[in-house]
Amino acid sequence: MNYEYECAMTGLTQEGGVADDSDNLGDLPVGWTRVQMTRRAYNPRWIMIQQVKEAMVNDMLRQVSAEMQEVQRLVIAIQVDAQFYPLENDTPVFLPDVDDVVYLSDSGEIQGSIDELRDLLGLDPISGDGSEGGDEDSDDDDDDGDDEAPRITQVGDDEDFDEDEEEDED
Repeated sequence: MNYEYECAMTGLTQEGGVADDSDNLGDLPVGWTRVQMTRRAYNPRWIMIQQVKEAMVNDMLRQVSAEMQEVQRLVIAIQVDAQFYPLENDTPVFLPDVDDVVYLSDSGEIQGSIDELRDLLGLDPISGDGSEGGDEDSDDDDDDGDDEAPRITQVGDDEDFDEDEEEDED
């Protein structure tokens, strides 16, 4: 059973195609775009531990005379760090990288939006055949979303060769 993909912009759905592990896209339909955004964020628990440590150091410093606070700050900080070491060691500084993944269909109505986004990000637009490169002179303006597999040319095949032309040359 294939995964059913839903376009984040149009709501169109399509079942996955043939799975191909060579491109890490699974059974994503031909022509569709997978957008993955990964953001690094601090772990709120780690931030809270740092705030508690700072508060503990400040509370302990209040118990020390004003003239001894600068000398004692380092000693107290080392004691608090040692006390919290096991907890800090088990708490990651950053949240695990959680990816937001959306899928965009290959319908002509959103292709312009995809190309605008790619342009804003400094990437080449996607040409009508799904490849990168942005060939402006592409005559594939009648994209109905039904992409056919590319023609496979065998060794020795010459697409530009016409037998009638050879006979005319003789």
